[in-house]
Amino acid sequence: MKTLAAALLVFAAACGAGRAIFNVDVVSFLQPSGKDTIGYNVPAAPISVSADSFITPQKISLPSGLGKSTVDSVTVTAAAVAENTSGTGSATFQVYFSKDSATVYGTTAYISASGTISGTQPSTVPLLAPSTVSLADSVFNTNTLWVGIHAAVTKNAGPALIGRVRVTTLLLRIVLQDKVF
Repeated sequence: MKTLAAALLVFAAACGAGRAIFNVDVVSFLQPSGKDTIGYNVPAAPISVSADSFITPQKISLPSGLGKSTVDSVTVTAAAVAENTSGTGSATFQVYFSKDSATVYGTTAYISASGTISGTQPSTVPLLAPSTVSLADSVFNTNTLWVGIHAAVTKNAGPALIGRVRVTTLLLRIVLQDKVF
């Protein structure tokens, strides 16, 4: 169903000059499996402590024909929130893409953003990417794309750091030289 929806976007978003544009809402692929959220629970300690969490790479099926086209540009827009219930510290949110599940975390993150967690007030700390990132990468020139999300938290000395990092926006805009059909 999601592949069909993505295919319909091609027809709605196609533009002149021999280009096809795909707008993909990656969060819609993550939410049904709960992979849009990474929980954290770093125990109380008198010193600063860090913890890392990674989701299992998730498959994104794109319309057939992408492998025949040339990627003109890719724009990734991402945002996440750290919803904290206890403690203070910081959180880093990273997004990875790959052509296969085995190499998702073996590459450099495409998006990286950080934020400060200052207890339960405010309870939501935005982790916005610095800006939209433009890419021209062959990893997006495929029918199957894998996405990985990494959250790293660092707890300040004191009470436990408890909460979750939740992806709120993850959009891909893939512009191809038109050889899709």
